[in-house]
Amino acid sequence: MCTGGCGKTTLATLLYNRLLQAGNFQHHAFMELKHDESIGCQHLTSVLNQLGATGFNQNNTAKQLLGLLSKYVSNKAALIVVDNVWVKGQLDDLLPRSFGAGSRVIITSRSSSLPGSQW
Repeated sequence: MCTGGCGKTTLATLLYNRLLQAGNFQHHAFMELKHDESIGCQHLTSVLNQLGATGFNQNNTAKQLLGLLSKYVSNKAALIVVDNVWVKGQLDDLLPRSFGAGSRVIITSRSSSLPGSQW
């Protein structure tokens, strides 16, 4: 937990770029959220696009897109950064519960009530 302006986004961006330069992740996405923003199709579509996924369109529901995302990352080493999370529900709506071996999810937040490793 850290207040605004202490460098969470800067640190997450540096770490993301370093991990990409190391070449361990062919599939990666960086998502910056707004305060108390509800997660919708546009967020999931953005993550899927950044990861290089195909087979979805503007007619898919958020639930369908999360299912596609879950299937897509289930056997891939993916790097995903979710910056500026305010409530746990944002994570539940945006990220699948399981990833392929070697995957990493980096989350930044001002909130001390978000789960850590148990998420």
